[in-house]
Amino acid sequence: MAFIEIKGVSYVYPIREGVSLKAVKNLSLSIEAGEFVALTGMNGSGKSTLAKLLNGLFKPSEGEIMIDGVSTADEDHIFDIRRKVGMVFQNPDNQTVATLIEDDVAFGPENLGLPREEIVQRVNFALEAVGMSEYRTREAAKLSGGQKQRVAIAGVLAMRPDVLILDEATSMLDPAGREEVLDVVRQLNSQGITVINITHNMEEAALAKRVIVMRKGRLAIDGTPSQVFSSSLLQACGLTLPPAAALAKELKESGVDIGAVTTEESFAEGICKLLK
Repeated sequence: MAFIEIKGVSYVYPIREGVSLKAVKNLSLSIEAGEFVALTGMNGSGKSTLAKLLNGLFKPSEGEIMIDGVSTADEDHIFDIRRKVGMVFQNPDNQTVATLIEDDVAFGPENLGLPREEIVQRVNFALEAVGMSEYRTREAAKLSGGQKQRVAIAGVLAMRPDVLILDEATSMLDPAGREEVLDVVRQLNSQGITVINITHNMEEAALAKRVIVMRKGRLAIDGTPSQVFSSSLLQACGLTLPPAAALAKELKESGVDIGAVTTEESFAEGICKLLK
């Protein structure tokens, strides 16, 4: 069994009496432990709703979600599910609960009632993992956007999750801050943490090993970045190719084929091979 199993899941938002909105519609897919998945789609495609379903913040209106063999509808195990599936949201300021960075990262483990020695170990581990150890005694409010988001990730890591979900976690950051966060995420994935990056930025999606595209609450495309970027359905889903992939496509249509391109690095590699 995959670590995450989504089986025929739908979710309905009640708007007012007699009126509702089905945000996720009969969705079925699985995600293996250790995968790096980009979940993308236009606004309103259902991707953020799916994130909250995976974390147990929402319960499916229909179907079932299993996390490591346990249903998210099982109230007796909901805390375990939320510990296993950590979430980092769009605005890092909304995730800060303490003035000093080390206190903020310690908040989760403290609420678990862990011994002081264990809390210190977890804080040290989490800050080291995101490259923020030297900032531990600083005030979170004085950090850059990228640094704040790295601290938010550290707060989740201190809970020792198996899955890290980033819900548009880089959308409010400048390019430097975005790169900081994505570097940390790639490192964590290389260490075995399952990553689900929810984004409408196709350059970010290209960094994942697998891209899942949603459209109007349904699964539209699922494959590697190169498979998704070559799909005729991509434009119908309101998405565009990353610049490097778009340029490679134009070159191919002009008779210059540099191979499958998803990122700037693969574009450069393709050009180098062609020149050789």
